Amino acid sequence: MKAVIAVIDRLERWGILVSFAICLVALTISIATRYIFQRPLTWPDELTTYLFMLMTFLGASASIKNDLELKVDAIYMAFPSLRFLLDLFLNLVRMAAGGTFVYAGVQFMQIEIEMETVTPILQIPTSIIAGMLPFFGILLVIRSLECLRQLIFERGKKGR
Repeated sequence: MKAVIAVIDRLERWGILVSFAICLVALTISIATRYIFQRPLTWPDELTTYLFMLMTFLGASASIKNDLELKVDAIYMAFPSLRFLLDLFLNLVRMAAGGTFVYAGVQFMQIEIEMETVTPILQIPTSIIAGMLPFFGILLVIRSLECLRQLIFERGKKGR
C-alpha cells in the first residue's frame, strides 16, 4: 500500500504542477493573440478548462492526504470524545462518494464511447474527459482507505 500511496503522491504533485504550467502558457498565448495580435484563439480556453478540472480533482485528493479538506470543525469541538467515530464516519462517507464517482463515471464514459463524441475545438474524445470522474473516485477511495488504516492504527496504539 505504501508504494501505491507514493505513486499517488508523486502523481498529484507533478500532475498539478504540469497542469498549472500548461494552463499558464496556454492562457498567456490566448491573451497575447487576443490583445496584441487582435486574433483570438479558442483552443487555449478549452484546454485550460479541462486542465483546471484535473487540477481540482488532484488537489482534492492531495488535501485528504494533508488533512486540509473542508470539515465542520464545530462538530469536533462540540463532541471531542466522539472524534474517532466522526473521523470514521467521514472516511466511510468519502469512500462511498468515491465509489459513486467510479460507478457513475464508468457509466458516463461508456455513453461517451458509444456516442463517439469529441470536444468542440480540440477534438479530444469526451470519454477521456469523462474518465477523470472514475480516476478521481479511485484516488478518493485509496486516500480514504489510507486514512482509515492510520486512524485505526493510531487508535490501537493508544490502547483504546
